[in-house]
Amino acid sequence: MYAFHGNHQKLILDQTDIRILNILQTNAEMNVAHIATKVFKSPTSIFTRIRKMQENGVIKRYVAVLDRRLVGRPTLVVTMVQLKQHGIEILKEFAGAMTDFPEVQFCLHLSGEYDFLLHITLIDSQEYEEFLEFKLCAHPMVQKVLSSFVLKECKSMAALPLVI
Repeated sequence: MYAFHGNHQKLILDQTDIRILNILQTNAEMNVAHIATKVFKSPTSIFTRIRKMQENGVIKRYVAVLDRRLVGRPTLVVTMVQLKQHGIEILKEFAGAMTDFPEVQFCLHLSGEYDFLLHITLIDSQEYEEFLEFKLCAHPMVQKVLSSFVLKECKSMAALPLVI
């Protein structure tokens, strides 16, 4: 079922859909049969609901969340970027350029003084210096960069709060 709000189409989720999503946000590897027992529905109906939520973009993708330190990329830097100009094409081009850099884990377009917030994962500060010099600051539209090295992740990759 869909509802429309302004120009946007929104899928209406019922209590069962929300329960399924809460389960999948906790453990995306859980099989359909196990989810079905937790929400008191048949595996076939759960499979159909999950497929529908995937097709409609509610479930975007499934990923494995890795421990940065254990895979040799312990340094996380949060970087704010201010651009020289702010045209639609410039903003799109910059965002696209950031998606090409594997070091950039998140790229968020912001309102306010800075235009983008980046989460950049690296081996060490030396690698970050090279990233700044040869990639980020080499972009012709970059005006200003403000970086902070993360000392501790207090909460990471949190599930969306869905309420039944």
